[in-house]
Amino acid sequence: MAEPAFDRGAFSARLATRRLGRHLLVRAEVESTNDVAWEALAAGAPDGTTVVADRQTRGRGRAGRRWHTAPGRGLALSVVMFPGCERGRLGALPLAAGLALARALERLGAAAELRWPNDLTLGGRKVAGILCESRRDTAGGDVVVIGTGLNVAQRAEDFPAELAAGTTSLALEDVVATREAAAAEFLNALEPLWDEMEEGGRERVLEAWKARAGFWGRPVAVRTAGGEVTGIARDLDPEGALLLALPEGGELRVLAGDLVETGPARVER
Repeated sequence: MAEPAFDRGAFSARLATRRLGRHLLVRAEVESTNDVAWEALAAGAPDGTTVVADRQTRGRGRAGRRWHTAPGRGLALSVVMFPGCERGRLGALPLAAGLALARALERLGAAAELRWPNDLTLGGRKVAGILCESRRDTAGGDVVVIGTGLNVAQRAEDFPAELAAGTTSLALEDVVATREAAAAEFLNALEPLWDEMEEGGRERVLEAWKARAGFWGRPVAVRTAGGEVTGIARDLDPEGALLLALPEGGELRVLAGDLVETGPARVER
């Protein structure tokens, strides 16, 4: 089996966390880093265990979609975390992870925008996605695996034709970065946000998330499991759900879906 190309030394030299990433599993190829993380947890892996792979063959995104990872060019990372908050607050965790990744990219020289609920964009094109999965452990507590897919060094030809128009990478946006630096900076940014949420600071985290999203006040369509809904993107509720002002009046709370902007910001007169 091939040796992984991910440089543990370069990653560790940049890591500034207390627990996240301190137990690191590196693989050359896996089906899914989230699956490896769950397997590691079942074998007794500690809180903060992180899995990185050079290549995923069945990486997945939200709603069961595939996440494409060009071998050695994209970051595929999953981290195991034990929430200290009540189960009802887990809906905000993908937003906290997205905010952490946006802050990490900022440290690397990229100004990413957040797109509800779990994507990051550069110049309007997707550069990263977050997938959070939660389960109950044998003691009845919650465990979360946060999976991150980030396009780091991909060239245009590395993307499948059906993804090319709406997808980009740090390299394509003239941002020079390594997978090791991106992984370390993500965990460096995630740990304090996680601590803040555990200590009751979820509202501050959501406010910081909202400040990095550019679709507020705009007409949007959200494709949900029950069909498409449209309205004006107004706010997030305390659980991270999207609040839409409806054309006929009233408000709709959307828990999950694919958001697409459908027009310019509405001007209040």
